[in-house]
Amino acid sequence: MKKGMVCFMAVALLAGCNGDEESEVTVNSDGTSSVVETVNPDNSEALDNNNTSSNASNKEITSIEYFETKHNFGNVFYPSDNKYTFKFKNTGTTPLVIESAKASCGCTVPNKPEKPIMPGDIGELDVIFRPKNGQVGQEVTKKVTVTANTNPRETYLEITANVMEAL
Repeated sequence: MKKGMVCFMAVALLAGCNGDEESEVTVNSDGTSSVVETVNPDNSEALDNNNTSSNASNKEITSIEYFETKHNFGNVFYPSDNKYTFKFKNTGTTPLVIESAKASCGCTVPNKPEKPIMPGDIGELDVIFRPKNGQVGQEVTKKVTVTANTNPRETYLEITANVMEAL
């Protein structure tokens, strides 16, 4: 009975699609179902798979190529400001919009470009690492998640530093 209801719900969900996306229904071992919707690439108004409203999700998809995705500061002192600029190129055919750049902790501050990067142009994303007292004597690695109108939607940058006590 439960599986029959799940199948009925899955069919109803599929029938409700307007033809702009495809759905895949999976029936789990516990009798529940999962529906995964994918956007038809010919659909110019692509749906955001993360179900968030954002500027980047309303733009056409482009591609990004980083010159480097990792940077090692080497030895840094607590306290200090350590800045690195990640450079990237819009390798697609539509403007690249960086929606957000978020760090894995408060000691790392990314600064994204506010204006779109035109096709073929180079963009820059600054990352400032300010080590905390609790990081002294450790090698730390921090990640920056960049969300943009690219496929994949999220890309990752990484910084590493060996935090030393100031002299």
